[in-house]
Amino acid sequence: MAFTHCEHRGIDAETVMRRLRLVGLVGRDNIMLGYVLQRDVIAPNVDPIIGGFLDSLLELDQFRSVIDKHTTPERLQKTLTGYLLSLGVDYERLDYFEERLRVGAAHNHIGVPQRVYHSAIRKLQSLLIRHIPKEIRDDDDRFDTLLEFILKITSLDLSLAAESYGHHRVMDLEESLRDERGEAQRLRRMAITDWLTDLHNHAYSRELLAEALEKAQQGGSPLCVIMADLDQFKRVNDRHGHLVGDHVLRIAAARMVSGARVGDEIARYGGEEFLFVLRNTSLDEAAEVAERVRLRINGDEIHHKRASIRVSLSLGIAEARSEDTVDTLIERADAALYAAKVAGRDRVFLEAAL
Repeated sequence: MAFTHCEHRGIDAETVMRRLRLVGLVGRDNIMLGYVLQRDVIAPNVDPIIGGFLDSLLELDQFRSVIDKHTTPERLQKTLTGYLLSLGVDYERLDYFEERLRVGAAHNHIGVPQRVYHSAIRKLQSLLIRHIPKEIRDDDDRFDTLLEFILKITSLDLSLAAESYGHHRVMDLEESLRDERGEAQRLRRMAITDWLTDLHNHAYSRELLAEALEKAQQGGSPLCVIMADLDQFKRVNDRHGHLVGDHVLRIAAARMVSGARVGDEIARYGGEEFLFVLRNTSLDEAAEVAERVRLRINGDEIHHKRASIRVSLSLGIAEARSEDTVDTLIERADAALYAAKVAGRDRVFLEAAL
């Protein structure tokens, strides 16, 4: 399965565990409650739950008008049944997150208002709780435990769908805004953006670095650059072809963005080489960013159709000096990157370690 939505949102196995801890869904007991929910609540009551859910949705004019344009009640019932029969099952896996993110993207695509989805989740919670069997209701501990699980798992689903909905909504709005700003701004973006990864391109990265270096030298603030290179990337192209290689570059770039901090500037500097410009950042702080990015890159395989590819990243870091130019600063970071490659790849080297 290709985890396109997860990869585009920078969600990997580590992110999944953080999200589950946030909503209190870690541990074997919670996993077992997912199977209890399916066995004792959903499986015996699929039809009445789906029926009540559909009835409540179709009472909403906004939802009904969207459904009339894009699907039929029969098809919607089939979709909802599939969703319900997977609720709470193997939720710690990436494919569970992928499907929930896909729900949010689909709702944005067909124009379902987000508030309607929120209302639908609340109705689903009510229906699930209503169909908890009597033998569990009569046991206060079991009932409270299952009730808490229902609220947690539906909240997880809601948060993932809302995140994806918002992401795609923003993307749509940004596209509209770009159109409204006219051809001049579109061309400007094309001039500074790498066409494949949507990062800054080589030329603009040097422009950014020159401006950041000047400010750092005038103001005495720290500035670091990171040169990063995907290890043995030629093997990916040779083994899988350039289309797969392009996909790997796109996903790797997205993971770099998710591993970096807000405000860090990242550019595709060469074929599989990347430049990070870290303003107001010491060498030690830059090393933390680089290590987080490195772990994000090699945390999970990248999937493309039948191919599953694991990649790693080597990184070299240099801190700006008062006498530096753009070229000398990049040269020192590049030397640190080269040392990381020689030392065995998949690691971070600081110029101070050379």
